[in-house]
Amino acid sequence: MVAISACCGGFLHAQSDLVSRGRDFAELVCSACHVVSEDRQTPILRDPGPSFVQIAGRASTTDGGLRAYLDTKHPDMGPSGRMPNPRLADYQIDEVVAYILSLRDHS
Repeated sequence: MVAISACCGGFLHAQSDLVSRGRDFAELVCSACHVVSEDRQTPILRDPGPSFVQIAGRASTTDGGLRAYLDTKHPDMGPSGRMPNPRLADYQIDEVVAYILSLRDHS
């Protein structure tokens, strides 16, 4: 039982770190266009993108879908197609996906 607890505790801690890094990264990179967390200011865009809580709450939001989306160009996104390709590294995608999916509890 101790081994299971140690194993799972380590996984949960690693997942928590991933989520925390994802939030920090998203606040730096994504917050100009999206509400990344409930305790942050309104984005500078007049017509901002959906909040991360809204994205997390969509039935169509999946781990694989988020990864594919963050790894490609986004010519059809936003009212004027203005979502740029974020050109994220794999580890950054891991972090942002973990953070967005962690918001499902808040949607």
